[in-house]
Amino acid sequence: MSNDKRVVRKPHRVALIAAVALALSVLGSQTAFAQSGGVGAPGTTTTTTDPTTTTTAPPGSMIFPVSGSHTFGDGFGAARSGHTHQGQDIMAACSTPLVAVSRAKVKFVSFQGAAGNYVVIRNKKLHQDYMYAHLATRASVTKGTVVQPGQQIGIVGDTGDATACHLHFELWLGKWYRGGHPVNPMPYLQTYQGYASK
Repeated sequence: MSNDKRVVRKPHRVALIAAVALALSVLGSQTAFAQSGGVGAPGTTTTTTDPTTTTTAPPGSMIFPVSGSHTFGDGFGAARSGHTHQGQDIMAACSTPLVAVSRAKVKFVSFQGAAGNYVVIRNKKLHQDYMYAHLATRASVTKGTVVQPGQQIGIVGDTGDATACHLHFELWLGKWYRGGHPVNPMPYLQTYQGYASK
């Protein structure tokens, strides 16, 4: 390995970004569930691949969870009644495909009053859980299934406590609500294939 301290390999950069995000973020209440709303000023529009087609990517890939045009709404740490927002709202048209961000195992597929239809997938190798909320319908995958990066797992909706169609996306280090903790997903999302426009 080079002694040049200016050389930073991508995995180290992601780990560094994650550590900084964790240190600087105000962690939300561990008892709060999927906060939603989809309110707040959207950010810059970005476009990914044709939303009518989703294809799987190489096994080590990390893919942006929304396969279509999107903007950003409320982010991690935004104020909520009695707690803070534990994810990133990604605004997209209803029925836009939602895809697995990585190779992962489906851990939960359910419905909850605030989250609406939701799915949680786990990347055991990275010790990360990814939670997708407000799906228009029940996730198209079943508990125990292994999904590949870019594989469609649902569609954008506004179920639960949502005021507009969007994905509420949470990233947990460790297990979702079982000893893990949420972190700001934006630094991770910015490194995923499909984040920026072509």
